[in-house]
Amino acid sequence: MRRRPTLVLTLAAAAAVMAGCATGADPAPTGPTTGTSVASSSETPVSGTPTTPLVTVTPAVNDTTLLAAPLEGATVEGPSVEVTGEATAFEGTLSWLVYPVGGSAEDPAQQGSADTGANGEIAPFAFTVDLEPGEWVVQVFEASAKDGTPLRPVAVTFTVS
Repeated sequence: MRRRPTLVLTLAAAAAVMAGCATGADPAPTGPTTGTSVASSSETPVSGTPTTPLVTVTPAVNDTTLLAAPLEGATVEGPSVEVTGEATAFEGTLSWLVYPVGGSAEDPAQQGSADTGANGEIAPFAFTVDLEPGEWVVQVFEASAKDGTPLRPVAVTFTVS
């Protein structure tokens, strides 16, 4: 069962609506399933101040995993960082690792696993890591049943303040 396109469109639409509500502008158009899109508005709000261009960042996603938080390029308050998303993985076990920018996935600072959906059923996952201030990469993936090799990894880079 593949629900990914509906989920991605729903999240992208919700992010656009929320961004529009937060600034008083019309919602930004949704962009591609990954990356950043910029929408600007020529409208002037009631206060007379021109609006600031809206920047919408969509979650990192592939065909089995959506990494919703932290978002690519985000700055989050530490030391505890909550990582959330939705996925399906072999036996409902999603592997994860965290390493500093410039470091390597082969030598992670932290690693573990989280429960998620199995057998093609998408379900939420969440875990918390304690990190020092700096730039970090979090990667989530299904580990190969054969040798543990990461299958379909999804990663984001973010900053802990």
